[in-house]
Amino acid sequence: MSKYLTLVAVGDDNSNKTELLLKYTGSHCARYNKFVVPRFKNNVQSIVVDHVCWTVCFVDAESDDHYSVLRRAAYEKADCILLCYSVKSRSSFKSVYKKWCLEVRKHAPLVPIILIATDTEARSAAASATVSTEQGENLKLLIGAYAFIECSVEHFLGIDDIFIEAVRSTYQRTKF
Repeated sequence: MSKYLTLVAVGDDNSNKTELLLKYTGSHCARYNKFVVPRFKNNVQSIVVDHVCWTVCFVDAESDDHYSVLRRAAYEKADCILLCYSVKSRSSFKSVYKKWCLEVRKHAPLVPIILIATDTEARSAAASATVSTEQGENLKLLIGAYAFIECSVEHFLGIDDIFIEAVRSTYQRTKF
């Protein structure tokens, strides 16, 4: 018997959240037409975590303020929030606290948050300009996130850990 849950990814457009979901769900194309922004449609897949099969609905919440009503509806159905920022973008990092966490906590105060740092491969090229692991850990504590996970969508590093922890956060919270 499968258990059902919904994971909602939020963050600025440059947080790489859409690409993360595309890569994990196997919808990732090798190259995009540079004039067309890829959009992730809600996707449902089964995954096994700790010997339990879960049917997971992945939702990519639009970051544009025109879609705030749709995001609010997504938060209300969320079992876990994937709050994303890119280590290459200090503005996406700052938005986690100044915008996204406030919005999530207002509309889904009891839903666990997984804080996700994407684009970690950028650190080797421009370490001083990127958001550090320590800064991410501090932000996790500040916003009360369930977990903080760094990943490289480009190299598929840490991606499985995100979704395993997201599922665990929901069943540990609900004590199935």
